[in-house]
Amino acid sequence: MSYEMTILALVTLLYMFSWLPVLLAKFQAYGGRWLLSNRATDGLPPLPELGQRAVHAQENLKESYPAFAVAVLLLAFSGGFTHTTAMAALVFLLARLVHMPADIVGMPWLRTSSWGVGFVATLYLLIMALAALV
Repeated sequence: MSYEMTILALVTLLYMFSWLPVLLAKFQAYGGRWLLSNRATDGLPPLPELGQRAVHAQENLKESYPAFAVAVLLLAFSGGFTHTTAMAALVFLLARLVHMPADIVGMPWLRTSSWGVGFVATLYLLIMALAALV
């Protein structure tokens, strides 16, 4: 398997488990009984700030994952993998690994810069994919 596909698998694992911080926040705020229920939200107080940031971090990953996955899959389809696409995929993974905890603990400068780095890495991968398809 190519390096980029391995990175895609690792990012997918991060995506699959990004619900854990949200689950912990909801468990602390609402208890295990609520988590095992139908999760009616009527009358519930808002999550504490940390929990709200965990939800935001998870939502942000949900928004950035599809473009990254499409870029890597297009590169695989077109045979466009290079050393620089491997580096860009790694940069995206590292940026996402920094972004989630930075968002949860409330470090806006680190959250914003890691998001920007991941965005640029994804944009580069998409441009390379389009170039390989032409």
